[in-house]
Amino acid sequence: MANENHEYAKEQLSRLDRRLRTFCNCCATFFQVESEAEALQAICAALVDGDDFRLVWIGYCEDDAERTIRPVAKAGVGLDFLERVKNSWGTTETGQGPPGTAARTGKPCWINDVSTDPTAATWATVAADAGYNSCIALPLIVRDRRGRVIDLRGTLNLYSGEREYFDAVAVDHCASLTTCVTHAIAAFRGHLAEDLTSGVKALRAGEQRRRAEEALQKAQAELASVSRLTMMAQVAASIAHEIKQPLGAIIGNGNAASRWLAKKPPDLEEVQECLNGVVIEGHRAAQVIESIRAMFERAPREKSRIDANDLIQEVLTFTRPEIRRHRVALETKLMENLPPLLADRVQLQQVMRNLVMNALEAMDGVTDRARVLTVQSTARDSKSVLIAVEDSGSGIQPENMPRIFDSFFTTKPHGMGMGLAICRSIIDSHGGSLSVLQGHPHGTIFQVIVPTGID
Repeated sequence: MANENHEYAKEQLSRLDRRLRTFCNCCATFFQVESEAEALQAICAALVDGDDFRLVWIGYCEDDAERTIRPVAKAGVGLDFLERVKNSWGTTETGQGPPGTAARTGKPCWINDVSTDPTAATWATVAADAGYNSCIALPLIVRDRRGRVIDLRGTLNLYSGEREYFDAVAVDHCASLTTCVTHAIAAFRGHLAEDLTSGVKALRAGEQRRRAEEALQKAQAELASVSRLTMMAQVAASIAHEIKQPLGAIIGNGNAASRWLAKKPPDLEEVQECLNGVVIEGHRAAQVIESIRAMFERAPREKSRIDANDLIQEVLTFTRPEIRRHRVALETKLMENLPPLLADRVQLQQVMRNLVMNALEAMDGVTDRARVLTVQSTARDSKSVLIAVEDSGSGIQPENMPRIFDSFFTTKPHGMGMGLAICRSIIDSHGGSLSVLQGHPHGTIFQVIVPTGID
């Protein structure tokens, strides 16, 4: 049973890693393309290269008599499938498959076993010849930051050789990809620069108007490009930084489980603890991806009442294997009956986890004194709670203190310089503050102040 759980955990980790790499590769394509057509084809190729899909195509809805969904980009195995199977967004027989249903309803539509699903009866044999056993179609529809609907009147269509591929996690992953594609194509079409047009209409006619229109066209192109690149860079950096820790913990737990299984006799209790850690970190990675996806969509995150001490204990539970690995003693000083915070739990977990991991790494070189991680909580007043994370490491050089929260500034040999910048951004969005102090006589203290949300 333990071996089966271990293999299942390894399989899930591998799939999560593939999806993350595919997501990052899709984001990277937007740095390299110059047109909508090139972007669509690059996305299809990137998704097929991820090894989860045999065929990927993107189709746009036509207003002809047959209401055709015309493929505009495609990649993968068995491309003649698109010539042999016609898709429509109408209500006829050709419109009953996933592409037609998704285009008509504006919702994802998937089939987990093409051979048995009645809606696939007319093209199941063709799909089997190409090795497609499950598929999904997702509408290219999103809402912008003002709540307006952007409808590209098309679908992203993915075909897998694996039956029952599209579980809830896979559907959510595909929906995230579709959101990114739709936003990117909207950027190419100039949606990001719509606000500039109102100023042009007020300008004088003649030469001034002509010059203003030329400037507008240039501004539209530059704004779309800069906004797209900035957004993609921030998302890619956030994903790479925040997902690294849970994936590292999953790998560590998986390796530890293998070692315990190899013992004679195997220590199943330790194996179970390692596998529990894999599950916890897997959920953590999924939560981080969901949080970043919501920020990419600029959707408002739901805040709820949170007990600061419960949050701290959750993060310390996640990081306990790392605390043991770094040979660090843990001290907690948590004030009872703290006022509840009004906050986004996942984002605060990201902040706390980052500060704890930074503290552990800061003590790696300490050999002449005890390595101690201290986490404290206290009520500053009825309207805010202070959480402090203190280490006994070598501290931060005084000349680096003013820059420690700057993006891309790092004192680590292999650091990205994004962690503390992201943490401060999250705390700022909650109306709080994140600061750093020199510890006495050693180390560093990071202080997080979060409002309670109580008026």
